[in-house]
Amino acid sequence: MRIEYKNLKKGTICIMTYLILIFFLTISNIPFSLYYAAAAGVGLFIFFMEAEWKGKSRFTEEELVQLEWLLSEVRHRYYVHGMVDEAIREAIDHCPYEHIRKEAEKIYEVLVATDTKTAKAIYQENQNNRFYNMFLTLSLMVSEFGDQRIDGESLYLGNIKNLRNEIHIEIQSKRATRHHFSGLTFLILLPMFCVKLIEGWGVSNLPELEDFYKSNYGSIFYVVLFSVTIFLYYLFYILKTPFTLELKEHKLLERMMRIEFLKAIIQNFSERFYYQTRKTEKLLKGVGESMSPEMFLLKRLLCSAGAFATFLVYSFYLSKSHYSAFSLLAVMFLSILVSYVPYWILIYRTKVMQMCMEDEVLQFHSILLMLMYMEQVSAFELLEAMEEFSVIFKSSLRECIYEYESGQMEALEHLKEKENCVPFQKLVDNLIMCDQIGVIKALDEIALERNFYREKRKQQNEYNLEKKRVICNFLSFIPLFLTIGVYLIIPFVTVSISKLMEISTEING
Repeated sequence: MRIEYKNLKKGTICIMTYLILIFFLTISNIPFSLYYAAAAGVGLFIFFMEAEWKGKSRFTEEELVQLEWLLSEVRHRYYVHGMVDEAIREAIDHCPYEHIRKEAEKIYEVLVATDTKTAKAIYQENQNNRFYNMFLTLSLMVSEFGDQRIDGESLYLGNIKNLRNEIHIEIQSKRATRHHFSGLTFLILLPMFCVKLIEGWGVSNLPELEDFYKSNYGSIFYVVLFSVTIFLYYLFYILKTPFTLELKEHKLLERMMRIEFLKAIIQNFSERFYYQTRKTEKLLKGVGESMSPEMFLLKRLLCSAGAFATFLVYSFYLSKSHYSAFSLLAVMFLSILVSYVPYWILIYRTKVMQMCMEDEVLQFHSILLMLMYMEQVSAFELLEAMEEFSVIFKSSLRECIYEYESGQMEALEHLKEKENCVPFQKLVDNLIMCDQIGVIKALDEIALERNFYREKRKQQNEYNLEKKRVICNFLSFIPLFLTIGVYLIIPFVTVSISKLMEISTEING
């Protein structure tokens, strides 16, 4: 599987666009306050994030549509003459899509290679689309062991049909996700650009509010609103983006871990809180993070230190010469709070991933149904196919494959114990029985419930999508409620009560 690396291209374009915008407004003598400069920066960043997400979503959808066309073409041509490599070759010659044609040519080269096992491994290292990998696996197995007829139908043709069904479900899921989440980003950003309008309306109705908004209260609210907007959008982005494995480079953390005294502090803390460190390690592995728990702890400390410095400078700016011990305590409390943010995000990512666990197990059922009737297929080949197609359980399945040679039963039992997902554990039980009673008998339970699992997967996708939509709706309205409640209602009530008290004092005096 190919592991994607994040690059700086998106960030560079965003920064350059922002600088050009500020430069244009400056030379044009257009009034542009510091607040709107910051708001424009946040808005531009979120705009580029949205553009990237929509671009990736549409590209993936188009690629799946093209792949579905290719499978249909291969199925038709295989039906004519019964040769896998020739069917793919003819489909390539008639393919109107350049991208899918290149991928099909790579698959064809693997099929006709002298050492297909090595060629397959090389191909899968540079390919992260699991549907390509599954198509290659099905084609290779038929090329090596031959086709069979199950219930009067060609096994290869039936598997191609099932794979097309899986692709169709994936396409529908992506379209539904894009439809349900469209417009919610606008709701997150809207309060940030309406604060000044709310402020103007409030001052026009109650002039005493002007002093209130120009005080430290207004400045602190701006920082809180910007922070909350960015944080909530990040949670929103995680929720609507499909879970993927990404290898991120942590060069700064790696260099800092080489500093002896810092390394000693981190290791000492890890040893003292051993249980928490192991829990963090499990969470990091679960979401596909490449950093160690020690590096994650260092990341938390850096976030806290950065927040402390920022809050300290900002509090000095607000208090001028009247800095108090209470301000310092507030800064320290906020810094400690920030140190927990990376850990909360890690737990949040884990919860989002767990929402998709059962759906991936149902996808495994489809994979096993495609392979169970193949001659000479064993539990090991089934594990390899599951690992190639998996995202959430990939690391556990890969570890099981590595341990398989030293003990088949022990490796599968360890896999079952490692993952706390009941449907997955039941599936592993079926794999354990494969070497005892045979693959077909062991998986007969899944085959008999084929239509049930297919319908269940559709319902599970709809449920997960609805659950995500509800969460995103809740997140998107938080900045609006925060703005109305904290920046409009509280100042109105506070100033009104203060004014009422003054009037009451004058009357009584």
